Amino acid sequence: MPSVLIGPPYVSLLARRHARAFSSLPPTDPVNTGSLGQFISTVADKLGLGELATSGLQLAVVGGAVAGFRYFGGFLFEYLKKQTIAAVDFDSRDESYSWILNWLNDLPYSQNASRFSVSTTITRAGQRLIGEGLDAHKLPPVYFLPAPGIHIFMYKNRLLWLSRERPQPTSAAAAAMVQNAALERIQISTFGRSRTVLQDLVLDAQRKYIERDLSRTVVYAADQYGAWRRTRSRPKRPLSTIVIPNNVKSDLVVDAQEFLGSEQWYSDRGIPYRRGYLLYGTPGSGKTSFVYSLAGELGLNIYVVNLSNKSLTDDTLGELVTETPSRCILLIEDVDAAFVQRTKGEGSTTNSITFSGLLNAIDGVAAQEGRILCMTTNHIEKLDAALIRPGRIDVRVHFGNATQSQAYELFQKFYPSLTPDQSNAMATAFASQVPDMRFSMAHVQGFLMSHKQNPEKAVETVSQWVSSHDSNSSNDSSTTDKE
Repeated sequence: MPSVLIGPPYVSLLARRHARAFSSLPPTDPVNTGSLGQFISTVADKLGLGELATSGLQLAVVGGAVAGFRYFGGFLFEYLKKQTIAAVDFDSRDESYSWILNWLNDLPYSQNASRFSVSTTITRAGQRLIGEGLDAHKLPPVYFLPAPGIHIFMYKNRLLWLSRERPQPTSAAAAAMVQNAALERIQISTFGRSRTVLQDLVLDAQRKYIERDLSRTVVYAADQYGAWRRTRSRPKRPLSTIVIPNNVKSDLVVDAQEFLGSEQWYSDRGIPYRRGYLLYGTPGSGKTSFVYSLAGELGLNIYVVNLSNKSLTDDTLGELVTETPSRCILLIEDVDAAFVQRTKGEGSTTNSITFSGLLNAIDGVAAQEGRILCMTTNHIEKLDAALIRPGRIDVRVHFGNATQSQAYELFQKFYPSLTPDQSNAMATAFASQVPDMRFSMAHVQGFLMSHKQNPEKAVETVSQWVSSHDSNSSNDSSTTDKE
């Protein structure tokens, strides 16, 4: 049969015929569309709505049901998650973040994970720990940590999963606030409502982190934002290396140890549980060195307040002192340079600390209890009596110039390789030529440093060194000039 071309008029005719055929079919019964449709149709009939309005009402109800499920479904999901999953969060701006990173570095999973990150520091907010891994003869420390993402591991026969996230700053201002440090968030989760296993993990991480510093003294300093920042960690210095009268060392250590063990005694008598030491004397006599040794002997960390800090105010100083741990040494160096008889010294004209603000921070209502306050000064006569009154300062210790016995002891510590007879003879000859109470310990130490490999030369030239000072010569062999 030959093909026939169907033109547009014929197509239009066919379309009209089929439309009339479909229109002759019986309408769909809304009752058969289901219980929801039946309910909506019943409501529409009672309201006298037409077929088009009924269909619109059905669409609105279905759409509202879907939107409601999506909205309330999220709450339901979060509720079910809280009932079945326990989780702990770590923020990189908090000290606990260092704990968990150190713990993860020792986790067997981190050593075998195929996706891992490498870091040279585990301090919070990416701040480098000064003094950690910066030795010229050693490589920086390396920590292998799980990479950002999801990681699954076992802990105490429990399944745990870790999520590590690095949110990106939303603006340039937000990026500047963190000083280009990548803020991170770590979440560790497990099935069940009990948080015992997660608490054990946190305490285990804290214990391992503290064990790193058992043989070291950690020093904290106030940053420009008025918060404590870990600045360095140094090996504990034995008290035997501090050349001061033995009775002074022993008396201070015994006094501090007795204080740390007498909290209940102070509480029973209503006495503020604080102890204050004022170390005063000539510059270079070993005041600050003794504080470091005392901290190492007592197993305490040191929190240093620099009163010349330009950003320091009465409020920030009070907050800093309040936020110190209950067991620590609070060190304020050269307090005489900050205030001279209640007026600001030359070195503190740019800050906003007042004398009353300093007093309130030391022993005000909000002052931390359990801490040991150590203040150093070269000029005790410049200090106001209110600053060093009993209750604020309980013990005063004078650090004077070197005695001949101290020069003798210092010489022996400089040259431990000598035989006992040689050490005694040479130390005696050296000390006999050093005038008693004439030079500071730092001065004598500086002279010995110039002959640290040659004790014989030190004994031979010490008299010349003393004579050079008697004649007010500018040539001082305790220091080295380089052109």
